[in-house]
Amino acid sequence: MTKSKFHADKSITNVRSIFPTIITLILLVSCGKTPSHVIPEEKMAKIMADIHTGEAVVEANNSSYRSDSARKTLMQSICVRHGVSVAELDTSLYWYGHHLQEYMKVYDKTISILEGRIAEAEKAGGKNTDRTIRESIDGDSVNIWPGTNYRRNSILNPSDFISFTFGSDRYWERGDRYTLSARPVNPHSPIYMTLVVSYNDGTSEYVTLNQGSEGSKHLTLVLDSTKTATNLFGSIHYKATKGEVSYLDSLSLVRTRGRNDNVKARSGQHIVHTR
Repeated sequence: MTKSKFHADKSITNVRSIFPTIITLILLVSCGKTPSHVIPEEKMAKIMADIHTGEAVVEANNSSYRSDSARKTLMQSICVRHGVSVAELDTSLYWYGHHLQEYMKVYDKTISILEGRIAEAEKAGGKNTDRTIRESIDGDSVNIWPGTNYRRNSILNPSDFISFTFGSDRYWERGDRYTLSARPVNPHSPIYMTLVVSYNDGTSEYVTLNQGSEGSKHLTLVLDSTKTATNLFGSIHYKATKGEVSYLDSLSLVRTRGRNDNVKARSGQHIVHTR
């Protein structure tokens, strides 16, 4: 074997996985390590757990958090607690959004943290009626969007991301379809959407959308009818420009029951192994 061929073979074996992204056709992810400018997995999971808890507080006390400045103050307080800036958090969220295997690892850890907090709260003070990991509702076609159905975009927003997480519950069925939708009003920037599902066999599937600002946006994820899903999570990324006042209207996450074309419907989805 020649020296050059040996080095080429060695380089190939060091590549952990290859993922398609919306920025490049192929993005190599080596060794599962985050760059120095990205918040590490363990710390990111703790921050995301606090963000989801904060979002639950906002929903429960919406009258106290009507203004962008109040929500931004809440986000800043979470960042200060963890010793990061909002800009660093958004940069990290953007990086994780384009490295889906690491993104899913973070969310698995986030869910474990939230479930631990719920268990501790119930142990210490009885039942928790406002669970941070939200339960869905029954029906063949239902909108399970967890927050308000619109968002006002400005540079005062606490973050460029809207994120959500669902744990499996009695209403989930194999082969379910989830469609994330948004209608931009007077937008200045493109919209990036992500939907991810994890299964109990250690695999996950995801879909992404990155489109210009005009027209309604729809992204559909179809669950594998042969597997048991454990968690569903996703995000919408929109970065407002200076002086911009626009809206993301008609926000929804609609679940419909599966059909008989599960394999065909899932043909464009990306599968990764997280174990």
